[in-house]
Amino acid sequence: MTHSQDRLTLKLADVYISEPSSRDLIRLMMTTVGRGGEGQRIRDEILHIMHRHHIKEVAGHFLEEWHQKLHNNATPDDIVICEAYLNFLRSDGDLELFYRTLEAGGVTKERLEGFERPIKSPPDFIPHLKEALIHDFEEYLRLLRSVHSGTDLESAINAARYLLDAEASEMLEFIWKHKDNSKTEVVDLVDRITRVRRILNRLLGTEKDNARLRDILYLDLALEEFLRVIVERNIHSRMDVKELVDLVGMVLENVRFFYDSAEFSACLREWKRLKAVSPLTLDRALHAKAVLDRIGRAIGAFIDHYYRLLQPKAELLGKAFQADSWAITLFSEEIVRGRPAFVLSMLLRYLDPVLRKKAKLGNWQVISQGEGIGRVETVEALGAVQGKRFDSPTVIIADKVRGDEEPPEGVTAVITPDAVDLVSHVAVRARNARLLFAICYDRKHLERLKSLKGRYLNFAVDTSGDVVFEEVSGEMVNVPPRVKLGFIKIARPEFTAYAIGARDFREGVVGGKSLNLTRLQGKLPDWVHLPASVALPFGVFEKVLALDRNSEIAQRYRELVSGLDGNPEEILEEIRKALLGLEAPEELPAVLRGVMEDAGLGWPKDWDDTWMCIKRVWASKWNERAYLSRKARGIPDEDLFMAVLIQQVVEAEYSFVIHTDNPFTGDSDELYAEVVLGLGETLVGNYPGRALGFTCRKTGSEPQLLSYPSKSIGLFGGGLIFRSDSNGEDLSGYAGAGLYDSVMLEPPQEVTLDYTEEPLVWDENFRKELLTGITNVGIMTEKVIGSPQDIEGACTGGRYYVVQTRPQV
Repeated sequence: MTHSQDRLTLKLADVYISEPSSRDLIRLMMTTVGRGGEGQRIRDEILHIMHRHHIKEVAGHFLEEWHQKLHNNATPDDIVICEAYLNFLRSDGDLELFYRTLEAGGVTKERLEGFERPIKSPPDFIPHLKEALIHDFEEYLRLLRSVHSGTDLESAINAARYLLDAEASEMLEFIWKHKDNSKTEVVDLVDRITRVRRILNRLLGTEKDNARLRDILYLDLALEEFLRVIVERNIHSRMDVKELVDLVGMVLENVRFFYDSAEFSACLREWKRLKAVSPLTLDRALHAKAVLDRIGRAIGAFIDHYYRLLQPKAELLGKAFQADSWAITLFSEEIVRGRPAFVLSMLLRYLDPVLRKKAKLGNWQVISQGEGIGRVETVEALGAVQGKRFDSPTVIIADKVRGDEEPPEGVTAVITPDAVDLVSHVAVRARNARLLFAICYDRKHLERLKSLKGRYLNFAVDTSGDVVFEEVSGEMVNVPPRVKLGFIKIARPEFTAYAIGARDFREGVVGGKSLNLTRLQGKLPDWVHLPASVALPFGVFEKVLALDRNSEIAQRYRELVSGLDGNPEEILEEIRKALLGLEAPEELPAVLRGVMEDAGLGWPKDWDDTWMCIKRVWASKWNERAYLSRKARGIPDEDLFMAVLIQQVVEAEYSFVIHTDNPFTGDSDELYAEVVLGLGETLVGNYPGRALGFTCRKTGSEPQLLSYPSKSIGLFGGGLIFRSDSNGEDLSGYAGAGLYDSVMLEPPQEVTLDYTEEPLVWDENFRKELLTGITNVGIMTEKVIGSPQDIEGACTGGRYYVVQTRPQV
């Protein structure tokens, strides 16, 4: 077997060199197999020990049976057998301890007796040979580990030392000398491990000799494993903030040695710059919390990646091998637990509450004020219960929230640990329905709530902004009525024109998006701009559907809509597909082109792409979330009409959303706003991470920063955008943000954001100027409209734009 291991590991080293994309899997494989190649020495050394101590090669004795097993086939089981025998010797012949050690290592008594050369006899304890045998078998254990254990630190150091310079050798000497010294600072050990692994990482990227690479790789794996051991060993000791901050940075770098994602890299660069700034003030703690949140999401993506990669294979092979079901279920999880990313997640759990306290952040963020009362239900994702109707009032505890869900009927509160944007669809829907929607940042609070599954709880928000709850009797709970809407029912629109300019926008012809922009036209200061806009008004969709050339689609459309009560999800998808097949009237392109050119909008190069964008907006009437929302709010499908607002996309450096009344406190003298890099879709689309958040008094005080940005993705681009503009959104008491689709003609570019040099984050004067400008946009817009507003806007080249405004909910 040792010869086979030698050949196998050299072959794996060859693959590591020739297939860079497979390197992480090769690393995983090599943690399960030793380097091999010393089989004869293993066989010889057991004989030398026996002869040295005059132990006869006689059948029926443990050492002779083990010797025969080793002679036939040395395997990794022999490491466990040797460890068990050493424990037996040290305990003066405790057989129970011997078998317990074997069991713990996965070698049962039955397995011993089932070898081709079985070991049936228990070991003998010879008092006068105790110390000598302990000495010899400790050395023998080192030999076994060097052959069969790929991650044994001592053998890995000895095997690779010839490849390293004096500096690396000196650091390895320090690591080995202090590996069991509890007085050595964990930061010092991790620092040296990280520095050695930097050197090894460079060598692994250039080495072409498979034997040399194998030695480097085994040393790197051993150091990675030892890193996990020493952090886990010290994690429960009282570490100060600086130690935790240093360890997070170093372990994050260790993660990148084998899994160098753009997300981890961006986090590491920002963390290093932030770490260099001292002391840890309230502001710096707030900044560090943003980076920590982003690291946490990157770890989640890492875990998901390995689960998708490995678990299907584990289930297929595990069933074929007839492995225990628990082993199959936990396979991917246990692999992840052995990686530095798991160590990093442990450090985050310890540092997060420290940063929250330093930054004076509470355990809760209330997205929608309310008093939820109901029976507690726990779900992995809120989307799993979308469309469900709860007959009794229900409080949902959801681990994950995408942001585009429709809160189910009967739900009175949603609690989640997942970050949710204030203007995401689900947040807006919750405020529409007066539900309590809150983010819980405290793991213990969340686990306590989950433990109360099936019980009835009453939730409220106290004066400090924290969510409080108490257990109540189920008899006290009634299903709350849905909030009545100020839905503007309009008569079936008459067709007037295929396209109209902004001067012709009026009620009953276009929706709230278009109308609200016309109310601002010419009334804002000249430093606040509006994008050029035209629209396909109400009635155009119906006109197109009625064309002879679209008769088959119209018939299919009517059939599908009439059958919606059956299987909504599948039927809705079929409706959307059908509408994308509509053909345009011959005169529509020419009319639209004329209106667009009058408005200063350039005509697109490809009409087919333009027409598809228009159809996608119309088809979005039949998105699942929109359909469920209408159904829940009592809006008949036939009363919902869709115009299409066409605008020039502002190529934003920064986008923002302003709530002119602070939605968390209800204070009408203070606004709240959020800012992201690039286009605003990362805000309203609930892309992972938080925006920069701030409040500002309307009386001229300075903006107060509440959160640093931690969005992972920025969207950048320009061209035209086709916005949904129905009569069922932007209503009083019912904002329609996110219900229906807006489609860009040219898809925006997704960029992984790196805040390391971002002035919004690091330049206080720049940030103050930008946030003050955004504040003034909010104040001016609210003044023109005359009521609290939710405003979407952008800033580029020092110019501010209002893209949309709607009544605040």
